[in-house]
Amino acid sequence: MIPEKAIIHEVAELREKLRQANHQYYILDNPALTDAEYDVAMRRLVQIEADYPELITPDSPTQRVGAPLEGDFPEAPHLLPMLSLQDVRGDEELLDWEKRIRRHLHVGDEVVFQYVCEPKIDGLAMSLIYENGRFTRGLTRGDGRRGEDITHNLRTIKAIPWQLRLKDAPPLFEARGEVFIARSDFEKLNAQQAAEGKPLYANPRNFGAGSVRQKDPKTTAARPLTFFSYSLGAYEGLKFTTHWQTLETLHEAGFRVNFQKSRICEGIEEVQKFIAEWNIERQNVDYATDGVVVKINDLHLQNELGFVGRNPRWACAFKFAPEEAVTRVLNISVNVGRTGSLTPLAEFEPVEVAGTTVSAATLHNEDELRRKDVRIGDYVVIRKAGEIIPEVVRVVVEKRDGSEREFVFPTECPRCATPVSRGEGESVLRCPNNQCPARLERLLEHFVARGAMNIDRVGEKLIKQFVATGLVKDPADVFTITKEQLLGLERMAEKSAKNVLDSIENAKMPTLARLIYALGIRHVGERTGELIAEKFGSLQALREATLEAIASIHDVGPIAGQSVRGWLDDAENQKILDKMLAAGVVPQQSEARVADERFEGKSFVFTGALDIDRREAERLVKSKGARAAGSVSKKTNFVVVGENAGSKADRARELGVTILTEAEFLEMIKAD
Repeated sequence: MIPEKAIIHEVAELREKLRQANHQYYILDNPALTDAEYDVAMRRLVQIEADYPELITPDSPTQRVGAPLEGDFPEAPHLLPMLSLQDVRGDEELLDWEKRIRRHLHVGDEVVFQYVCEPKIDGLAMSLIYENGRFTRGLTRGDGRRGEDITHNLRTIKAIPWQLRLKDAPPLFEARGEVFIARSDFEKLNAQQAAEGKPLYANPRNFGAGSVRQKDPKTTAARPLTFFSYSLGAYEGLKFTTHWQTLETLHEAGFRVNFQKSRICEGIEEVQKFIAEWNIERQNVDYATDGVVVKINDLHLQNELGFVGRNPRWACAFKFAPEEAVTRVLNISVNVGRTGSLTPLAEFEPVEVAGTTVSAATLHNEDELRRKDVRIGDYVVIRKAGEIIPEVVRVVVEKRDGSEREFVFPTECPRCATPVSRGEGESVLRCPNNQCPARLERLLEHFVARGAMNIDRVGEKLIKQFVATGLVKDPADVFTITKEQLLGLERMAEKSAKNVLDSIENAKMPTLARLIYALGIRHVGERTGELIAEKFGSLQALREATLEAIASIHDVGPIAGQSVRGWLDDAENQKILDKMLAAGVVPQQSEARVADERFEGKSFVFTGALDIDRREAERLVKSKGARAAGSVSKKTNFVVVGENAGSKADRARELGVTILTEAEFLEMIKAD
């Protein structure tokens, strides 16, 4: 079959795109494409070359790894090629990969393969060569056959041993692995950069790659790089039958090996289970990872399977959904929050990030928007912050063509046309109008939320109708709504109206802490609401409290204290409270906390899957005078662990913090 001109043209474009991407990624450490974009282009080229083998050329990106070497470092050949792994995405492609192994070995489904699954570290691949036990040379992956000799820089990394710790040093020993920087160290460096007014580093991978390729080894030494070893390359004088044995030998030789997060799996179903678990657990580790490497454990089978093109048949890299993606900003709008804050929102072409489709991301405030220089029409890199909230990482400046437009912040509120202002020392513009419909909508959404009044049948769509019709002008009006009023709203049937009214009625006896939090007072979160409720016990006592009494509460302070007292002193807010009480809202008086020396002043961290609700567990320790924290430090007293506890449990062991099972924790709570 003769390829059409359009196919030939597409192949040429794809090859040039991938060559340029390789140059940007491997040589300049400044990727022009995200991993997802690169994978799409490579997979398309592989597909075309499979359909039209006559188009394959020796210099095609599918026939080589990495990119040609340039730069000031001397080149050296690898003892064995450092080839890359075939990427697979999803269970279907994983099962297809195993089927190809079975076909090549001529075995049926009755044969169960043993695999080793290891987290795929997103660092810089490295070859470390030891002769008679001493580190003599370190090479980057380079083009897979030749790498850059950066031995002097690698010698500065403490995780790389200068001398193997094996009893009988082999004449040749090549350790392969990844140089990288821990997430926590990277965040500290960027915090320092920000404090000094310097540009932030783009991401851990680029920072690590740039650090090991510094001309002055002192610069590399000053950066907190580390190394994980995951395989042996060339070696002499050693015998192995499994890949796991090579990992054990690497560990014995003095290398960091990720045993704790790796696993031997009997059969592909166990591999799938490991991948599913790791997709959750990877959020809890202190390094960047985007997938799982799956390898046949039996080295004899590895040799029999061999290689196909640039990939070993016996291994693959299962890639999770991309954590970053590139998309185009269609518009920048402004959201008005419950306290009047004006937040710019980037609206972009829908794109998949970390398994979900997103179409908008906050730009936080005017200063942040200007710092990132995001313009309407820009191409931007999007990622999930904490795997949950989409954020704009950076603008892809290289894609600008001059048609982009800078966003001009409004001088008036986009909903009520009130002039906006910026408080002294603040980074946000605010609408000062308490009657602004946008502010009221956001306040009501906060008021009915689960952690506040928990009116679960009143959602965003219903709140918009409440405000648009004038049915609700403040939170207290929610408790005076009648059935007839509800039935007059769009798409509201008899049963739905009853459910809404029941939900409102069930919310009339909140704890005082929940009510304080629900009011939406600036600087008052759930914890502050709890502390204030514990101090005063009743709403009446709080209304009569002085500023000094509120501000003196430990962990509340003068700013939140002033905010609370100022809210209570406002005449309109006093009317809101009175209306609520008249409508039958009865905040439950907080019980005096009983001092318990086992808990008083202690810090608890909860991690992993627990049978008890996390909020309830935190409430229990707070009720006894302890504090519930989100991270483990030297000040942590107890870490309560459930299944798949992850890095927090590891950190607790490192620091010698007491670890409790859920059963032990509940027993501790029950004990008098």
